[in-house]
Amino acid sequence: MSAFKMESCFGADINVGYFNITEILTILKIKDKVVGSKRVKSLIGMHGKKDRIVIIAMRQIAFDVLRSTLDSEFLPYDPYFSDDKLLNTRRERLYDAQERFLILCMSIATGRSVRSLRKLNPDLNTKELRSKYARGKSLFRYFRQELNDHTREYILSYKSAQDKTKNVDITSETVVAPEQQVKKTGMAKKSVVDHKLIPTSFDDETLTALKIFQDGHILLSAQVERFKRGEQLEMLEMMKFCRRLIESHTRNNFSLMAIRHIKDPSAYLEQHAMGMAVLAIHFAKALKLSYAYIEVISLGALLFDLGRFKLPMAMVTKTTKMTEGEFDLFRKHIQFGEQILQKCEGVPKAVYQMLADHHEKIDGSGYPAGKQDQEISVYGKIAAIIDAYDAMTSEQPHKPSMGPIKAYRQMQKESGLAFDKKLLSVFLNSIGSIPVGSCVALSNGRVGFVLTLNKSFQPSLVRQVYSVTNKAFIEASDIELNKVANLRTEVKIEKDVDPQEFGLQFINHLS
Repeated sequence: MSAFKMESCFGADINVGYFNITEILTILKIKDKVVGSKRVKSLIGMHGKKDRIVIIAMRQIAFDVLRSTLDSEFLPYDPYFSDDKLLNTRRERLYDAQERFLILCMSIATGRSVRSLRKLNPDLNTKELRSKYARGKSLFRYFRQELNDHTREYILSYKSAQDKTKNVDITSETVVAPEQQVKKTGMAKKSVVDHKLIPTSFDDETLTALKIFQDGHILLSAQVERFKRGEQLEMLEMMKFCRRLIESHTRNNFSLMAIRHIKDPSAYLEQHAMGMAVLAIHFAKALKLSYAYIEVISLGALLFDLGRFKLPMAMVTKTTKMTEGEFDLFRKHIQFGEQILQKCEGVPKAVYQMLADHHEKIDGSGYPAGKQDQEISVYGKIAAIIDAYDAMTSEQPHKPSMGPIKAYRQMQKESGLAFDKKLLSVFLNSIGSIPVGSCVALSNGRVGFVLTLNKSFQPSLVRQVYSVTNKAFIEASDIELNKVANLRTEVKIEKDVDPQEFGLQFINHLS
């Protein structure tokens, strides 16, 4: 438990002109706890007390120590509060302590002094921070994300400079750096230096993954505008985005696999591209491919459906079945995609193969060439699998998601017909028969969504959101099926259910 007490901040002089983490920790009376942590002591031994990486680690540990306080309730924001007047009541003194505490947390997260923060933002206040608890948001996660964002570039450069990571958990952000790069695309060419990526919790990585998806949406929208103007795609930026996805998947693959389910039908194409990139990474790792192949396959997944952006918007957003004429036009998205890629330099052959073959089927019933089995490239077979699974589990303008479990079973039925048997078997084994995002009924009378799987690819962490017994929504709570304590009987999954039956959507319970 944290040794921190809010009273330590009452009346404290925080308006200093320079950032000093040691001074802040002293004010909060948690210096010994932070400096004495194993992680900080290890880094001090490696780099000395004043090294920047040590300061960053101290800032991270500080938030870990303060977590319980940050995730507790604060007094409502008072626009008339002033620390210049005499604070007579206990409530006023508590408000003063909270105000100074929250501003110090801003300082820790941004690495700026309080005076600097106020200079940058004369209207600096704690209104938004104080309201997070009431809105069910985690103030701890907010500050940790701010800290990650402000230290990301330095952490990446620090990690890439290391010959080997020695199990020092300095951050939730790290990097995998290829030894060689292709000039135009920046992709790994030969061997790869695999830095050990530091695992993160589901909730913490989900915040990072959400930010990555937001950035990806902006990036893809910009690329669409570029090729509509006849310009080349920014392949290096696309590759950088794929690397961020790979890093996030390595830290906690379940978070990214869960975020993939966020699909707004009005922006389906962008989200479909990102969802397929995530599945491509997951699939390539399940196939035990090297980093260079993972990069190329994830890039191909991001690109092979871009031709659909050249279709009439009325067709893309149509909510009814396509006519024969419309389907003939839809098929041309492959040709449109080839036209986009041909204007770019350094596009790997595998990307073209994913584009050309992702609608071909093993039994020859696919298009555009009606290829059969061995005529289809292995990259095209991979693309067909991830394209189908993401489409089946997505909310689209013309149809709702069928859910991960039904999609799993449907793809099983098409093994050897639409999809390569061996490749499909690897993919389905990697996502489990009750995949992340599945809605399930539990033996304790509750309904929840699967967040993580265990080593046997069976559901492990489930987020409970509805009580069947009371026929009512409940406050979200996570239960670990294989580590249930204080219960006479172990909680088990009884069956899969349709979330729409209870008015539930997975995306509403991810953060």
